Amino acid sequence: MSYNEKLRCDNLTTNHECAQAWCMTPEWELYSTVVTTMGVEDKFYERGEDRVRRIADLTRKVQPEFVAQLAIYAREVMHLRSVPMLLLVELAQCHHGDSLVSRAVSKTVQRADEITELLMCYQWRTGKKDLTGLSNQLRKGLAEAFNHFDEYQFAKYNRTDRKVTLRDALLLVHPKPKDDAQEKVFKKILNDDLETPYTWETELSKAGKQQFSSEEERDSVMRATWQELIGSGHLGYMAMLRNLRNMTKYCIDEDSKEKVCQRLSSPEAVRKSKQLPFRYLSAYLQLVNDKDAKVRVRYPSRLDLRTRIVENILQLKKARISYKVKMLKQGFHIVKKRKSSRYTSPYVLAQNLKNKGMGMPESTPPKYHHYYWVREKHRVDTLPEKDALKLQKLEKMLINIDKRLNALQPWIEREELWFNRSMEKACEEEKNKLKANDNGRRRRDLRLKELGITRQQYLAPMLYALEKAAIETAANIPSFDENTRVLLASDTSGSMCQSVSKNSSVKCYHIGLLLSMLMKHRCPQAVTGMFGSFWKAYNMPSTNILQNTIDMVKRLGEVGYATNGYEVIDWLIKKQRVMDKVMLFTDCQLWNNRWDGASLAQSWDMYKEIAPNAKLYLFDLAGYGQSPVSMERDDVFCIAGWSDKVFDILAALERGKSAIDEIRRIVV
Repeated sequence: MSYNEKLRCDNLTTNHECAQAWCMTPEWELYSTVVTTMGVEDKFYERGEDRVRRIADLTRKVQPEFVAQLAIYAREVMHLRSVPMLLLVELAQCHHGDSLVSRAVSKTVQRADEITELLMCYQWRTGKKDLTGLSNQLRKGLAEAFNHFDEYQFAKYNRTDRKVTLRDALLLVHPKPKDDAQEKVFKKILNDDLETPYTWETELSKAGKQQFSSEEERDSVMRATWQELIGSGHLGYMAMLRNLRNMTKYCIDEDSKEKVCQRLSSPEAVRKSKQLPFRYLSAYLQLVNDKDAKVRVRYPSRLDLRTRIVENILQLKKARISYKVKMLKQGFHIVKKRKSSRYTSPYVLAQNLKNKGMGMPESTPPKYHHYYWVREKHRVDTLPEKDALKLQKLEKMLINIDKRLNALQPWIEREELWFNRSMEKACEEEKNKLKANDNGRRRRDLRLKELGITRQQYLAPMLYALEKAAIETAANIPSFDENTRVLLASDTSGSMCQSVSKNSSVKCYHIGLLLSMLMKHRCPQAVTGMFGSFWKAYNMPSTNILQNTIDMVKRLGEVGYATNGYEVIDWLIKKQRVMDKVMLFTDCQLWNNRWDGASLAQSWDMYKEIAPNAKLYLFDLAGYGQSPVSMERDDVFCIAGWSDKVFDILAALERGKSAIDEIRRIVV
């Protein structure tokens, strides 16, 4: 045995599918986890609470300065909002003695509402009832952040219905105003006297609260409000992007529609908006699918009937005790008996298969017998004194269970009545919402008919504007020359069908396909395809990024729902195709559903004999903390995140740098 080989195998682990994988270093794991986290929602393989706990543990395993740099990187480069706040809170709890935390807070907080978000995150993670004992460095950083905003920004994000308000934050951190004007703003915050800002939310709220004689009149007022907001220039880029469906619902006029299209496709506006690429795909999907907003109705769950759960537990316990009483009354006595058996052949086969997958020698079945104790029932004429006492105890337990069940009945009937009424109310609410949506679509179609155009003609300019915006996000992607050979493979397995956030219609496989189409736009000669149970290549054009993504989504299921990533490399070996770069957009939870020992690592070793200069790029879209191929290799690279900025890391790799190197370059 070589001790060097032993040390090289110490970083082996198993992923969530129990397949062989490699551990990441704490820095790599923290980076990949953070840039693929939108909030505390559950992932396919991991609960949200577990992910938060893992991030908290990783922040204590890496250097504090790296955590601060990663928080700034996630906010400024990856345009994430929730997870940078979590990093700052965890850093404040484990690092003391200098101004690192306050400097990181000052650079990370870029919106007025993030001040209160950070405080609420701190209270949540510390488990305190209030914010007494707030970290001094957090207080200093937030005090500096108060000087970054004006009255309009404070008023826009002044939410009085939150647990922590701007007034609470001001009283807690005591910021020092930089001039007299800001001192007046701070006094207005204390007196809750901020002027109501002119925003699209407030204007739409005013319009919606008016009394209307008909739905047509309401549509006319809402249409005029949208047109006024668009013309005023107070409608932000993100608000415009996320409300395209509402604008088309009320059929805004051609002038307003032209302004929206110009703003959406403006290169400067796209760069300043800091929107993630999948935001454009989400807006495109809403328009193409011709659907109104989802009808969200909270149906009562049977799990809410806690008394019913208690009743089921008691009934199960009663059944078990009744069985024991029955056996004792029939004269069955429970005894222990020693038995023996050899290891069975199925066990040996399963163990050998596992050893083969991990590259270990096969094991041989032991020749000795395995002895163990079992419990058996023996019939006796008279019960022993010990069993007789046990019988009396069990009968008393049955009496007590019956008493508890009888006491539960009034509560069960009351909760059943509540459940039935809540279900009727929810069904009626859903019925009304569906009816309102159908009526809205009918009124919209009638108006388009009056204008003499079809819905497809009406939406065409907006769809084209979204395509131009998506192309603009690909403008800074480093392109390769015409001789560069690239393969783009997107994972469409079952685990990639998880939504990126709770209320989002975009799923992980959408992001993988979209990123591959962005790269395809920059590299027209690239080979694109999807892999699941097997790999299939699709010849897609290099234009129409969003439409190409939708066309690929329509073919979902053609390659199965497993995660046989090695099929991509085996296809290259079979075709004898030499590639310079192979890029996999996946959650990195690769496994072999055929259980024949094949893996991505083994196939990559075989492919290197054909293409010794080829490089493998793993785009991690989930951040579970494992890699299907060892990252210690010089020809394997990991990139994580959902933004088009991941391609900047790709450019850094070409210069001999890595994602960690790019993060460490940030000045706190």
